[in-house]
Amino acid sequence: MSRAGLGLAAILAITACEQPGDLDQDPQLRASPISVQPAWQAVAQHGDVPPGIWEASASFARGKDANVIYRFGGQTGSFPDDPTLNDFYALDLDTGTWTNLAFTQPPTPRAETVMIPGPCGNCVSVVGGRGRFRTGDDLMFPEMWTYHTKSQSWEQAAGEQLGDPLAVRRSSAVVVAVADPDHPNKKKTLYAFGGVGNTLSGFARTPTGLRNDVAVYDYDSGWSVIPTVGEAPAPRAWASGGYDPDSESLLVFGGYRLGADQGPETPPWELFGATNYENDLWSFDLATSAWTQLEPVGPVPSPRDNAVAFFDAAHGGLVVYGGQTFAGLSDELWFYSVDDNEWTQIPLDPSAAVPAMRVGGVFFVQETPTTYELYLQGGSSSDGGPSEFFDDLWKLSWPKI
Repeated sequence: MSRAGLGLAAILAITACEQPGDLDQDPQLRASPISVQPAWQAVAQHGDVPPGIWEASASFARGKDANVIYRFGGQTGSFPDDPTLNDFYALDLDTGTWTNLAFTQPPTPRAETVMIPGPCGNCVSVVGGRGRFRTGDDLMFPEMWTYHTKSQSWEQAAGEQLGDPLAVRRSSAVVVAVADPDHPNKKKTLYAFGGVGNTLSGFARTPTGLRNDVAVYDYDSGWSVIPTVGEAPAPRAWASGGYDPDSESLLVFGGYRLGADQGPETPPWELFGATNYENDLWSFDLATSAWTQLEPVGPVPSPRDNAVAFFDAAHGGLVVYGGQTFAGLSDELWFYSVDDNEWTQIPLDPSAAVPAMRVGGVFFVQETPTTYELYLQGGSSSDGGPSEFFDDLWKLSWPKI
């Protein structure tokens, strides 16, 4: 069914904006695209519940039980005592039970990897990732490791299995899985946009510190970088995005970039100013490899990085939650309608429990016939300085009606 034929109800209204700059100078009540108010719910956890960390990654395994999620790596502590990890866990969403898989001897410690369903049945892959920042060393991992759930063993990709090492030399990227509508049982194609390219001091001001290329994963020939058409987004990391199946396009929102007023001589401690956060929106056409900057009408989210996002195909738009702004952490929920080319801030029940604001938590989406279930686990109360590290698990139910 096309989006135009959904006949969506619009009975919710946007409340007054909570922070300056989130809405335009004359904000007005606007209708929500969904007819049932979304709600957060704390999820009980059992078994080997992981300790609180941030910057981990998560993915379902291809061909495996759709209710089991795998989580790898991450980082703990605050600078300068902030080591990376190679913790590896499985979470059964049916029971909320965690299993520690450290006995499988996972890859060396790293954070913010690209984690995807693997190239084989019953496997999951860890791609790229980074070591600690602020060491003065370039600690990137141009590697791909695959975990086989049946044999409980890891295998490192090499040669054609890996493809171009430059394509996987990244962390903090936007990743989408694209299904073939004519062959639903065929393996999905994986795309990765942007990300961190090195961990050198002041990485954002170095030529390869931030990326704006698009890489594709072919299960036969590995990873490669796609030549693109038109002006591309500025190099960035910690952006958000999703795949729109109707337009066959990747949507990319916001992220962290080198500010227009900054350059190679900018001191590292000045690389986290207001101009380093973006709220622009881009569309990448997978059929033509062409970039288009979108210009939404009306209010838009404030500039931010580290937001979590997924594409709601039922309503035809991008759902964006939270993130880090120059002013601090956000717990806002926004929806971008592709057909209307506009953003709407979605209200939550003020009397209901919500997760603590955070950065660097893992997220994943499980789809049911009636709902998109956005899970959020772990994370940090700050992206710098003394922090609280969360070990909780939350679920946002986003209705399809």
